[in-house]
Amino acid sequence: MNMVQKFSTEFIEPQLDRLVEAINQLDGSRVLLTGGTGFVGKWLIESAHIACNSGAKKFEIIVPTRNNQSTHVKETEKIGFENLTLVQGDLLSDAFDIGEVDAIIHAATPASAALNESNPIEMTKINTRSMQAALKFAENKAPFLFTSSGAVYGNQPQTVAHIPERQERPFGELTSAYAKGKQIAEKMCVEAGEEGSCTPIIARLFAFSGRYLPRDTHFAIGNFVQNVLDRKPIVINSDGQSRRSYLYGADMAIWLWSALAKKTPPHPLHIGSEHSISILELAQAVANASAAELNFNPEIRVTKTSADPDTFHQYVPSNSDTRSYLNVQEWTSLNAGIAQMIRHSKH
Repeated sequence: MNMVQKFSTEFIEPQLDRLVEAINQLDGSRVLLTGGTGFVGKWLIESAHIACNSGAKKFEIIVPTRNNQSTHVKETEKIGFENLTLVQGDLLSDAFDIGEVDAIIHAATPASAALNESNPIEMTKINTRSMQAALKFAENKAPFLFTSSGAVYGNQPQTVAHIPERQERPFGELTSAYAKGKQIAEKMCVEAGEEGSCTPIIARLFAFSGRYLPRDTHFAIGNFVQNVLDRKPIVINSDGQSRRSYLYGADMAIWLWSALAKKTPPHPLHIGSEHSISILELAQAVANASAAELNFNPEIRVTKTSADPDTFHQYVPSNSDTRSYLNVQEWTSLNAGIAQMIRHSKH
């Protein structure tokens, strides 16, 4: 199987072919990427770097950043994408003079559980204000890819194993400020499209694995990987019955570049894996990867007991229509993604 081995991320041939095909649609374009130094942004930039060094046509990515000296910016620069332009300033308050752009990817909203809980009004405000700021650069029906969230569906019912891609309404009242903010931002984006300033592309993101994922916040998979890197027990701060699915970061980036290239999806896209797994099963998968990669077999500690094992939270999408529309696959298994996370984090 052919691999691209001169970069830290290895792609199998179908992955690389689809990536290059999508990037080629952007030949010579100037793409504004908000949130370019976060998890999503770094993967988009790294995949663009790989594509352009594998024969894809050149294009420019412009990334606004509040602090050019931050750790996240330094990590982004280390990717080595030669057509990356960093513009210092705050998207929410500063006036940027970056010239005309041909496409926009808006990925600059925080996924902070702490902020969502401590200051829900601020969380909603950040989502809507950042959308408003990004839309200032939209004109002439330019493609505008908004990385929204599966959170807009609210709590997934026990009877629904996978959230349908054409689910038009939330399953119930939205109680999360983050979800409400994303819902409002989606509406703002669609309305801008109706006014002719952009061509909206709504991509609802779910959960992910891979390098660049924080390992000290509310992301279970990141915390578990940090546990084994520290050679400590894997600690599950719940009963472990909740179910998630994890799309690998490189696959996510290829899906998003493909969405930008396609321009007019018939419905919001689901950027997430269909392979449901419980948090306890996830911990076991990280433990298995730890044994193979680190020669360390961690204990798994479950801190809570379930009052009702048949009732659990879940957050798992359907993605078949999205895969078909974008001509993409889930190329990277969860086990391979976890191994990559551990392997890259060791260095």
